[in-house]
Amino acid sequence: MAFWTLYRREAGSYFVSPIAYVVFFATALGVGAYFNFIFNYFNDYGIRQLTVLQASVNTFFFWLTLMVQIPVLTMRSFSEEFKLGTIEMLLTAPVREWEVVLAKFFGAFSFFITLWIPLFFNLLLLTAFSNPHVPLLWRPTLNTALLIVLVGAFYISIGIFTSVLTKNQIIAAILSFALIFLSFSMSFVSYLKVTAQTQNLLSYFSAIEQMDTYSKGIFDSRPVVFYLSGTVFLLLLTQRFLEARRLKS
Repeated sequence: MAFWTLYRREAGSYFVSPIAYVVFFATALGVGAYFNFIFNYFNDYGIRQLTVLQASVNTFFFWLTLMVQIPVLTMRSFSEEFKLGTIEMLLTAPVREWEVVLAKFFGAFSFFITLWIPLFFNLLLLTAFSNPHVPLLWRPTLNTALLIVLVGAFYISIGIFTSVLTKNQIIAAILSFALIFLSFSMSFVSYLKVTAQTQNLLSYFSAIEQMDTYSKGIFDSRPVVFYLSGTVFLLLLTQRFLEARRLKS
């Protein structure tokens, strides 16, 4: 199947790209340093109201890391193909547009999952070597991992979409960051002085409230529906833009 061939090509390009490894190193270093800071802070001041996991994913540092790393990873998806002229060769091959789009998406998504392994590796190390023993709470951990995957998929679909709009990687990255930040800024709209009904509606789009809920071990199906439907919609839109480009050429 052409998809698997394209996927191996895309995923492989991330694991040999120096930029991807810079992003991985920066993410691992930043997450590790912040995790260590939170652990020492909790230990010094005897904080028991929050877990280290909750404090790690419910801060602006976590969301800023997401908003920066994804545009960097996805900016080259289609823009580089346009710039090098390889997109014409790709589109004239016996492959369909949706296979190309899905291969680009899952290639970036696979590397994105790799980027966040250090966070959960830190939790395992904390459980293994802490004294007194700090148990690993599986339900909050798995819920948090699920939401990171869902948010990551949605943001990556934004990055893939902006990359198909231009041959300039920097412009693609800026557009991606702007749209991701706009989506994330919905989290702050819920703090406006509005009616309770409007507040409940806006909380549906609040990434901060969603992460707070999931990191407590509470599962809510609304973010699953929101992020999956948003991801599918943007990938379909990307496929349409790519199809229009093929017809134009």
